[in-house]
Amino acid sequence: MLILPGHRKEISRARPDAEATTRVLIGNDFSEDVRTDRGWTGWWVQRMAWFAENGDILVLPVRPGEDLMEYITGLTGIRRNTLTVVVPPPHVGSEGTLSAARLSDPEFLATLEQAIADREVTHFSALWPDASVSRLARVLGVQEAMPGYGFVDQAGGVMVNSKSAFRTLAAGIGVPLSPGTVCTSHMAAEQGILDLLDGGPVIVKHDYLSGGHGNEVLTTGADFRPIGARRVITVDGRAEVRSYLKERWEWLSSSGRGKPIVERYVQDSSAFFAEFLISDGDVELTGDGELLSAPYAVGEIMPAQGLEPDLLDEIVEGGRKLAWALHAIGYRGVLCPDAIVTPEREVLFTEYNGRITGSTHIYGRIGKVAVGEGFGKDRVLLERVWPEGWHTPSFSAALTALEQAGLAYDPRSRTGVILTTAHDGNSGVMYCIAAEDIASAWEWDRKVKPLFARQPGS
Repeated sequence: MLILPGHRKEISRARPDAEATTRVLIGNDFSEDVRTDRGWTGWWVQRMAWFAENGDILVLPVRPGEDLMEYITGLTGIRRNTLTVVVPPPHVGSEGTLSAARLSDPEFLATLEQAIADREVTHFSALWPDASVSRLARVLGVQEAMPGYGFVDQAGGVMVNSKSAFRTLAAGIGVPLSPGTVCTSHMAAEQGILDLLDGGPVIVKHDYLSGGHGNEVLTTGADFRPIGARRVITVDGRAEVRSYLKERWEWLSSSGRGKPIVERYVQDSSAFFAEFLISDGDVELTGDGELLSAPYAVGEIMPAQGLEPDLLDEIVEGGRKLAWALHAIGYRGVLCPDAIVTPEREVLFTEYNGRITGSTHIYGRIGKVAVGEGFGKDRVLLERVWPEGWHTPSFSAALTALEQAGLAYDPRSRTGVILTTAHDGNSGVMYCIAAEDIASAWEWDRKVKPLFARQPGS
């Protein structure tokens, strides 16, 4: 089993079986210390429900719909009526996320203690290893149940989700990187960019943003369509680089909370991940896949398909080396290093993510549990970010449309479309496709499009 390492509160509990133990799973998001764009994530963190086991307590920022909970537990085989969902009272500006204020709210703490009752908490973890979670464990007296408690309590979650910390660690232990530098100042960034520009385009990275949204590419040559970056900017000499940094430094440095990175940008590369679970005694490879961007993240293929075995081995072994380095300093939990494979077939690592990622529930629960033992052998998963221009009014509406079209996942054939998240409150639901091979998965995806793509003028 994949384990990670005025308003009234809401609690939903129905437990016909008296259980002596329980696990507490916290559906939080990026730390307030590193990102301020957190209020939209109430739907996204509900993916924590995929990891639930019988008798668990889920702490979520918003109440999940019963249609979502019944759907997920139906695929994972968990009894919905044994799960408890606790939602803290909202605080101003944090209704969609589990802020430190919400996790320390006295009314919430009393409700969570009531939910735990006299059961032993055997596991306590969160999507993101934030110090507010370790504080909650300490208040409840369950520090021993939280993997890597001491590391997280001293803001270790920031370190294992920082691109600058990744680059420092990777360079120190000899993991291959694209040429570049961590920028400790505006002047360091200027010189770092100029040192690289003569050799081709340069990517400038925000320390904490994800999915390509924190990346921009600078070039002295012709414009081109970037992959994994917001835009391409043409610059000519020191004065224009300095002007760019003057305009963008506040954003790039997250108002001083992070250190931007500059690296050689390698066009026409492919991106991959290898994910590990770091426990007290071991580093275990749990999954791998290919990352798809156009230009931002648009999906993943799991496991990776068609990559030369020796290159996949390089990605796995480099990732394992990073995982053992973090193991040595006390991190426990999921670690997902990312790498690119260049047109010259060179493997270069680009970042790591020390949290339960957007991949973990896909391969770890949908693949290994819902699809079963054939996952990675006779079945592959194509995960898709809801495409721009598609629309569905609700989770239930999306599921009904798939069922009526004969495209919904069928456990007997182990093929079809699986909805992977709650409705995003705007237009869509993320999904994945189980198929015999990747070509078949893309064919399924083409059949999904007419159900949700808006017609011109609609």
